[in-house]
Amino acid sequence: MIAAPGWFAHPGAVRYEVAASDSLARTAMCRPRGARAYWCGIRPAIRGRARKFGELDERYTLSVADQLRVWQSFAGWMFMLPAGEPGDSHGGVAFLSPYLAAAIDRVSRSTTASLSWHLAPGGEPSLHADTARRTADQRTWSEPGLVFNYLPVTFEGAMFRGGVVAYESRDGLEELRQRLAASHVVLKLPYSNEVACVPYVSDAQQIGEVREFKAADGDEALVTYLLQAALVRALTGWRDPFQLSAFPPKNPVFAMRSRARDLVATAARNTPGLEGLHIFPEYTLDVRRHGPAALPGIIVGIKTRYEIDWSAAELLRRNVNLVDKYVLTTADSAPPRPFEDPRSRRRLKGIVTEVLGDLLKVTTADGSETISADQAWLEGSKECFDEVLTAVAGPSAGRVARQLEQAAFKVAGSEGRMDLTEKFGGWLRQHGPLPIALGVSASVGHALGDEASGIHVSSRRLTEPTFVFDLGGGKTHEYADRGLNTYGPYDAQGFTPKTPRIAVIAPLRAEGAVDTFVRSFADGTRDGSFAKGFIRKYHLNSCEFVYQYFDGGVRDASAYRQACKDLLEKGPRPDLAIVFVSEQQRQLSGNASPYLVAKSVLMGHGIPVQMFRLEKLKRPDLGHLLNTMSVACYAKLAGTPYVAKVVDRPMAQELVVGIGSAHDRPNRLARSERYVGITTVFTSDGHYRVSNISGEATYDTYPQELMLALRTCIEDVKARNGWQRQDRIRLIFHVFKPFKDREAQAVKKLVEDLTGQYAGVEFAFLHVADHHNWMMFDRSSNGVEMGRTRKGVYVPARGHAVRVSNSEMLISTVGPRELKTALQGAPRPLLIKLHRESTFKDLDYLAEQLFRFTALSWRRLYPSSQPVSIAYSELIASLLSQLRQVRNWNSDIISTHLRDSRWFL
Repeated sequence: MIAAPGWFAHPGAVRYEVAASDSLARTAMCRPRGARAYWCGIRPAIRGRARKFGELDERYTLSVADQLRVWQSFAGWMFMLPAGEPGDSHGGVAFLSPYLAAAIDRVSRSTTASLSWHLAPGGEPSLHADTARRTADQRTWSEPGLVFNYLPVTFEGAMFRGGVVAYESRDGLEELRQRLAASHVVLKLPYSNEVACVPYVSDAQQIGEVREFKAADGDEALVTYLLQAALVRALTGWRDPFQLSAFPPKNPVFAMRSRARDLVATAARNTPGLEGLHIFPEYTLDVRRHGPAALPGIIVGIKTRYEIDWSAAELLRRNVNLVDKYVLTTADSAPPRPFEDPRSRRRLKGIVTEVLGDLLKVTTADGSETISADQAWLEGSKECFDEVLTAVAGPSAGRVARQLEQAAFKVAGSEGRMDLTEKFGGWLRQHGPLPIALGVSASVGHALGDEASGIHVSSRRLTEPTFVFDLGGGKTHEYADRGLNTYGPYDAQGFTPKTPRIAVIAPLRAEGAVDTFVRSFADGTRDGSFAKGFIRKYHLNSCEFVYQYFDGGVRDASAYRQACKDLLEKGPRPDLAIVFVSEQQRQLSGNASPYLVAKSVLMGHGIPVQMFRLEKLKRPDLGHLLNTMSVACYAKLAGTPYVAKVVDRPMAQELVVGIGSAHDRPNRLARSERYVGITTVFTSDGHYRVSNISGEATYDTYPQELMLALRTCIEDVKARNGWQRQDRIRLIFHVFKPFKDREAQAVKKLVEDLTGQYAGVEFAFLHVADHHNWMMFDRSSNGVEMGRTRKGVYVPARGHAVRVSNSEMLISTVGPRELKTALQGAPRPLLIKLHRESTFKDLDYLAEQLFRFTALSWRRLYPSSQPVSIAYSELIASLLSQLRQVRNWNSDIISTHLRDSRWFL
């Protein structure tokens, strides 16, 4: 081995050497428990003598909770090393932790060997460039320490008995459940017209025909439901029973409401007058038949639950403004269920329009109504909670809000969620095995992937895309922004117009700042963050700017409308419009919103619109904002900034189709009556080809309208790409909701009709879900620096793919670097589900492609949490739902004049 020269030793310290290659050597050291901590320099030996580092203070203890701190300086990577615990199998000798192992791997990318560590014959741990062997004292360092909020379950007992009766109706099933709740678990068996009644007490009455069921590898749906019911019995049978806000067959949901768990009572205990405000950890228990490592288990979903206990009358006495706020009432006349959380019986009533003493005038879905203020409550949203806090805490509100944000992060962050998952598992294990039926019980294990579980979960690391910046594919770069600076956009040679006409609409009072902004946008900034400017970066000849200033307020929608009309009378139609709006209009909607009114008028004449907020004109990072805006502007001009390099093209024609929907719902009270289908089509390299929007339809006729929109898109792409009869076609659908069998079959039939003349057609229907209970953590992730703190501790890097089942996979798309703040909650991985009607079933290929699509948004120059196939459809849906509320808006313009523009970015 080759050691870097000049390492700083300490009596009793143990030296570790890593030989990664001939040109790269690492020296590290750690210390026995009780010794002082030292910095260790880890750097390429070729750079000369290693730097000598000073002694640290005693604040760093040596328990497992002391995670590795990784710092980067001009001298190279530096590590603070924890040591082993007394009584370890290593004989008390200090050893390298897995956290250090992962860090060394990150800075040793040039090695082609797997790094492993083990005890040398003399008892001293050492590092070798060897193939790792999996034993208790050996670990592969290149793998993360993935942990999941998933408690594996093992069943004891092979068979159990239950009674079976005929299914008659939903009401009859619910009546049977309530009648037998104290002795049986009642479930309608899937894919049958039978109901199983399984006793869980020994003296239970026999119901129906006796039948035997298998506990493992048999009747999985029934066993899952039995475990769910057993969890509820454990929760409600505790000496201090929990109150549930959801019961089986839904996932059980409950909050831990002890005072010690109340974040307001603990974090803001020195602030009086907050007794009606609470923040509790809320748990959702999702029992799964399969999980990572092919094990059944329980997903423990954890989030913060905000509650406002004061009634509307009490809030009025505390000077809280209730006008324009949604309120809840208890309208359910059915008797409450045992252990039911009374707050869960509150339902949305309407929006308050006027306060009449102790009464509230409320607009409901059916009209106007007057209700008693002492029988109404504000909903427990974060926004309402913050408004009440501001009103009751007075001058202390800001300080208290910061304290609560930090406390909430301890629940919602990766470290907090992982810790609470294991604590909840420990609480269940204290109960012993859970009896789910007579003769069968379930034992709950440790969080999957945790060291105590003894189960290592492997992940497949997906690769970030390489970006392409020319039609020939020879100009590539691993970073989109640097590639644009070096090569220019993908379609630079054929792009038109080379001198786009760009309109600028802004209030007259901001004329000076806007003029400076436009010059910086066109020609670049002096600080280098956007040095080339829009013209040179995107290889344009010039830009013709047309200014339209108006004398009106930033909330004056009529002034914006008139300014847009005046602009249109000036001459040739602009290719793009930049409209300056304000934060003050963020809450306005419909005809009152200058933002929406300007978009409606300009887009109605085929002009894509880029908005920019006036408050950002003086931001110190303006160059970065301009850089991000430039890529969206180029795409709105129908340009293609970049695509992804696809190394292995499997067949001649492959399309990715994103499917979304929007519904006509002006507010939360209105019932959705009209639906619109949205389709976006991409080639396999992420090149956006076309989108189409169906006609408005009722819920019953919406699928037919969606099929018509899809037909139009596919026929358009067939003509553009020149498909040949010998081509094989692969169509991959990314959908925002689970496809029903009949929907998948309808799409298959439509596409087969359109592509029947080709050599072959394959389909994959992929549900892309970001609303689920799965969480993924990484014990080896120490996050990244952010000022004086760190963000993303225990957050996995982008690109970890883990199979949940044969048809499901988790993909991490937001890593530590993508988090916006140090107190941002744990990012949720994407869950992809392959529909059984799919004929192309390579889930690894589909995952790699989907992950590539998360880096291909032309709305920004950095990766997104969602693939563009879903994100673009959601952007279209969001804008359409808002624009429908504006007078004279006509959505047909999107399918005509704006068809080639990415107007929605």
